[in-house]
Amino acid sequence: MKINLLIAPYRDAYFHEEFGPAVRDLQFIETLAKLNDIHSITVLNRPVSILERLLLKKTRPKKINITKINTYDATSKDLLGAIKGRSWAEDVYAEVINKHLVESKSQQCINVFLDFLPIGTFNPAQLNGWLYWYDFIDNFKKHNRFTSNEKQLVQKKYHFIAKFANFISGVSDVCLEVNSPYKTPNTQVISNKIFNNVIENIDKKQKKTDYDFGFIGFITDKFDLKFVKEIAKTYTVAIYGQIMDKRIGNELSSIKNITTFGKFAYKDVPQICQTFKVGLLPYLAEKSHDGSPLKLYEYMKYNIPCLTSIDYEIIDSRFIRNYNTSQRLQEDIKDMYAVSGNKLISDTIQDDWKLDVSLQNVLDQLIQSNNRE
Repeated sequence: MKINLLIAPYRDAYFHEEFGPAVRDLQFIETLAKLNDIHSITVLNRPVSILERLLLKKTRPKKINITKINTYDATSKDLLGAIKGRSWAEDVYAEVINKHLVESKSQQCINVFLDFLPIGTFNPAQLNGWLYWYDFIDNFKKHNRFTSNEKQLVQKKYHFIAKFANFISGVSDVCLEVNSPYKTPNTQVISNKIFNNVIENIDKKQKKTDYDFGFIGFITDKFDLKFVKEIAKTYTVAIYGQIMDKRIGNELSSIKNITTFGKFAYKDVPQICQTFKVGLLPYLAEKSHDGSPLKLYEYMKYNIPCLTSIDYEIIDSRFIRNYNTSQRLQEDIKDMYAVSGNKLISDTIQDDWKLDVSLQNVLDQLIQSNNRE
């Protein structure tokens, strides 16, 4: 039997239209749609408030236009709900999820509900006939942009999934461990992976490496501004990504040798990665939320070495160096310059570092679990 998937992503079709599959849950969705064991996918957009419609922020429903994927878009009757921010998820998702656990169930398929929401519970009685798969995108109890009230709602959600989920995946072993114990014995670490294994060919004649260092991603207060300012005294730095913290953005824009480019879409990544020699992962360790950096894998795909502040799941001194533990930073930078653009970086990629391989493994487990019942 094939799988009928119902998915509640953290970033939905509205985000997908603007940025593309730039985040974990949307990369899962696009990858799952390509796997043979998937019959169909229903993606639940976060309901849009009437106020958002009236203010023309979300005027028309958005869909993820990919084969096998249907997108459900609804308007909430809660006039002012969206002004509650992230906490509104606790109020607005239950009705939509409960509805689709009934209406989206298939008699011909294995029914799997994949939930990415850090906030938003629902009626667990509606899970009858479904395998409930929860994925920890991050440990949102520690998220640097969540308020104390939002973190309490996250804690409520994590208790819920620990009690009711049939399968739990998480972005890191630490993330899974600190949020246990779980009712289910089926847990698996799926760090962020190589998404879209096909690497676009860039015309080498058009390649122009303008900057020494580059960063791709959202700019928040976990960005290690002090270190980036220090290397900008000697090197040029390109910062690509939407500024989420204005103070950090303003300071970056004022520094000589640093160029900020603002937000970009995922389709732009291949060209962006041609503009710098060394990729940056400059995050403050004390603001980490047990994650896994998607951009590390993008750098690897395009043969870019990486200077990082934290040791993540891949450690390879040939092309990854930690500036917080380095005893010879200038020599490390020279070493990375020497290997920049070398195919040995992308050749290092193993099959189990690819998202489609990891997700196929999960589907195999879900199918086996269903067959045992």
